[in-house]
Amino acid sequence: MSLIPKETVDQIIAQADIVEVVGDFVSLKKKGQNMWACCPFHHEKSPSFSVSPAKGIYKCFGCGKAGNSVQFIMDVEGSSFPEALKYLAKKYGIEIPEEQTVEYTQEQSARDSLFIVSDFASKHYQHNLYSHEEGNIGQSYLKQRGISAATIKKFELGYSIDAWSDLTDAALKEGYKQHYLEATGLTIVKEDKRYDRFRARVMFPIHNVSGRVVGFGARTLKSNDKKSPKYLNSPESEIYHKSHVLYGLYQARQAMRMQDMCYLVEGYLDVISLHQGGIENVVSSSGTSLTEGQIKLIARYTHNITVLYDGDAAGIKASLRGIDLILEQGLNVQVVTFPEGEDPDSYIQKVGDTAFKAYVNAHAQDFISYKSSLYAEEAKGNPVKKAEAIREIVTTIAKIPDSIKRTVFFQSTSLIFDIDEQVLISEYNKMHLQERQQQKSGSPAQDFLVAPPVAPEPEKEESVADILKRYEREIVRMLLNYPDKLLDEGLTTVQYMLEELEDVEIQTPLYARFIELIKEGLAGGRIPTTDEYINYPDQEIRTATIDLLSDPHELSPGWATHSIFVPHESDLLPYGSERAVLRLKYRYLEKLIDEETQKLRLVTDPQEQDHQLRNIINLKMLHKQMGDLLGIVISR
Repeated sequence: MSLIPKETVDQIIAQADIVEVVGDFVSLKKKGQNMWACCPFHHEKSPSFSVSPAKGIYKCFGCGKAGNSVQFIMDVEGSSFPEALKYLAKKYGIEIPEEQTVEYTQEQSARDSLFIVSDFASKHYQHNLYSHEEGNIGQSYLKQRGISAATIKKFELGYSIDAWSDLTDAALKEGYKQHYLEATGLTIVKEDKRYDRFRARVMFPIHNVSGRVVGFGARTLKSNDKKSPKYLNSPESEIYHKSHVLYGLYQARQAMRMQDMCYLVEGYLDVISLHQGGIENVVSSSGTSLTEGQIKLIARYTHNITVLYDGDAAGIKASLRGIDLILEQGLNVQVVTFPEGEDPDSYIQKVGDTAFKAYVNAHAQDFISYKSSLYAEEAKGNPVKKAEAIREIVTTIAKIPDSIKRTVFFQSTSLIFDIDEQVLISEYNKMHLQERQQQKSGSPAQDFLVAPPVAPEPEKEESVADILKRYEREIVRMLLNYPDKLLDEGLTTVQYMLEELEDVEIQTPLYARFIELIKEGLAGGRIPTTDEYINYPDQEIRTATIDLLSDPHELSPGWATHSIFVPHESDLLPYGSERAVLRLKYRYLEKLIDEETQKLRLVTDPQEQDHQLRNIINLKMLHKQMGDLLGIVISR
């Protein structure tokens, strides 16, 4: 249960700007009244993710994710409601009047507790670096690597002292549970003995995109210890999944979006040195092979990646598969290699910021050309190797989803290998054909390339319940979007529709709840605002509200450019609201006629039969009147 006071929750929600909040995670572009982007919750190539600044909501018309600023943080981070509120409070400088006591910690979910102990560990290591006598060792190392005090603070670097249980003892003394220290990998327990995972190491906290510490990278400073690895990382945990985390992303995300470019490096110090040198749009996969999850993280902010390799040829060859993954996701990739023996960290320290940037700009080349040149050089004078190299390059080009880009790369590859372009295209077509045949479940190679026509299934007739639900939805949509809009009769939309539908029983439970909420508000002398629905405690109401307030279609600005007036729905509201009411009544009468007809079949008494028959006739007369007013016979 959250201990955050309601007035503070309301203040956070009111102050959180949906465009700013979402913009920290995806690159938004204005189109019409709303902002649009590719959805961060599912893979897509065309933007279907909409953010409405006026309504303070987001909605993906592809996967259905929707909500306000708090819900977005919950969705994108997988965090709880209190944790999402804390994130927004920190972003907007709102103080939350609560104590992070041990009792409060225990009330949090296990996941939240993992974040809390990780944050404690990060602060403990930072304190060690500057306040413990052993911290001088860490400070000397960082100074030697050219890292300034401001950069140390920005990346929250720290130091773990050379003691078996320094962190564990400090955490237990503060009341943190050993279970959570173990779950994050900070503490190791063996044979009833507990000790710290990280000892005598410079600590690099790893943050998620919202700035929470999820794990650590640690570099040993013991040159005489041959048994310990040079770098040691936190193990996988509920909050730390290496394949879905990029080191430095939290510090880089704004620069990536602003510059529409991401520099990808290998190590922690590569990120830190470049960031200090003014290249802030840089992240690292922290020594692990690049994964699809990490690529999707980058794609939230930019579709352009420049990979900065050191001069190690073996390391370059090992990394090429990861770049194939980038191409599969439709991103653009460039490559820069540094002189042998240099990496981005050492090179920027050697030549300085200005020369480093000039080098990167001068040596960046597209990945396909780079890979082709690399393989062509290796295969020189060897026909067999050349054939294998060509096949490898075609396989890489085949991963590019954009057909125009594929064509361009076939042209450049044909020049590099001195081979006819059509040969490359034929090889690609052969690969593509084999892939299609494999995708057919058990289909032999001689099957038709185009599947034989299949008779279309007959359209399923829409049920009465579905028809009513559709028209009830339209009523509620208009009530939410234009509640106090004045109509020709001098009534507001809410007054007119509720009066007209007084005798109509709303069949869909969800929409019946909306009508009741509106009636309750009117009974109290006010109409509920859209913000009240968006922030309503019930998830179903919140989700439905955003769906009803969102419109996937926006008027092209070209109409206004050519002075072509296109009326908005609100301009035609008197007509639209009347039609919506008539359509619902028309369908509701159909339902009543069906029900009364069913009852008639069960009646045996002549007088009751006559009464029932008159009732049906009256309903049919009303139904015809409604049809006449609508001017058409509405087909099912």
